[in-house]
Amino acid sequence: MKRTLGAQARQCDERLTRAFTLLGKRWSGVILGVLLEGPAHFAVLARTIPGISERMLSDRLDELSRAGLIDRRVLDGPPLGVIYQLTESGRAIGPGLLKLGEWADRYMAIPQRRKTPRSRRTANA
Repeated sequence: MKRTLGAQARQCDERLTRAFTLLGKRWSGVILGVLLEGPAHFAVLARTIPGISERMLSDRLDELSRAGLIDRRVLDGPPLGVIYQLTESGRAIGPGLLKLGEWADRYMAIPQRRKTPRSRRTANA
């Protein structure tokens, strides 16, 4: 039996809603993107992602771990360390993230700051 276009659209919407509920949260995609390059310690992730607080990084790593996209491994010390790496399902999302980045490069122009005309700047100074 052939599904109608409306049924296909609803199914797509449901799948995208599930995916973007997790991946649409600030920093989640960036964290996964960094981990595509390989396993990383918490401190490396914190330094690599400008603007993220340690608390937010910790929260996002916990969410991504619960979702099965990353593994958290405690390393024997001293000193103790924690390393994060993508799981099989985390690696599977990699091509999609890379394609999304390509799409953003192509279709989402980086906003340019508007320059005030020189004559107007000097007149207001």
